[in-house]
Amino acid sequence: MNQPQCHYEVLSIPQTADAATIKKAHRRLALLHHPDKTVNLPIEERQRSAAQFKLIQAAYECLSDDVERRWYDEHRDLILRGGAVGGNNDGDSNGCSFLYEVISFQYAGCYNGYDDDSDDSFYQVYHRVFTEIFHGEQRGYVSEGNIDTDTMSNIHLKDVSFGNSKSDYKSVVSVFYNAWESFSSCLSYAWEDMYSLQDMKEAPNRRVRRLMEEENRKKRRVGKKERIEEVCALVRFVKRRDPRVARQREVVAREQSRKEVEKKREDAKRKEEVAAAKEVRSVCMFMCHMCVFMCVLVFYSFTYLTTTP
Repeated sequence: MNQPQCHYEVLSIPQTADAATIKKAHRRLALLHHPDKTVNLPIEERQRSAAQFKLIQAAYECLSDDVERRWYDEHRDLILRGGAVGGNNDGDSNGCSFLYEVISFQYAGCYNGYDDDSDDSFYQVYHRVFTEIFHGEQRGYVSEGNIDTDTMSNIHLKDVSFGNSKSDYKSVVSVFYNAWESFSSCLSYAWEDMYSLQDMKEAPNRRVRRLMEEENRKKRRVGKKERIEEVCALVRFVKRRDPRVARQREVVAREQSRKEVEKKREDAKRKEEVAAAKEVRSVCMFMCHMCVFMCVLVFYSFTYLTTTP
């Protein structure tokens, strides 16, 4: 994984920059480092410029989205340190070694391109990440004394695949994101407890013991909520950069556009038919009136001729 660079430093803007400033900085730097603008430079300079262009695009993608920017600002220091790359599998006795570290993977530099066969590609990297997240849940569930992992509340994640660039959207990609966007951990988060079992045994009375138990429950809820937010933020980050999702959005947009054009055509045709029907009706009414007029005229003419001496 490449060493993360601060998005604000890449765009040369302060952390307080507003949306207009971010957009302006991105446009200026993107034009400067765009591959079309560096074709006449030596190959080494083109490569450096191409790498910088990727950083510029990644920085803008993050900072131009309010939700993603807020998450980045809150975890910026950890991201720049590279997090605990490869997960927290260091045997930490507090139990959180089961939780695969994901914050460092919310950085576009953690993958390189979208080639299915490359080990550091988008598809390979995030296939491993989501697999490790689930395996961590499994190990933690077993460590809590559970024997049958099929009883895990999130066991359905075992059967969904991240897929690759050729995966069908409906049967693979959509199923994957629908499952992971509603992620919930099955672990108890007992390692978050402020008070140990021994502490509660030594409590002076039942009231104090209940307060200690309630504090432990609060700590567990907070720990679980933070973990869910971390994983869901990762899912949003990945989905926003997934070319398969972008292609599907284009397909949906084209279909929506086609339907709108078809609807306008049908509406126009319906209006023409209504106008034509009104015109026919007007002609028919006119002819009826003329017929009535002629009948009356003939009647009175006949009456006049037959009654006149």
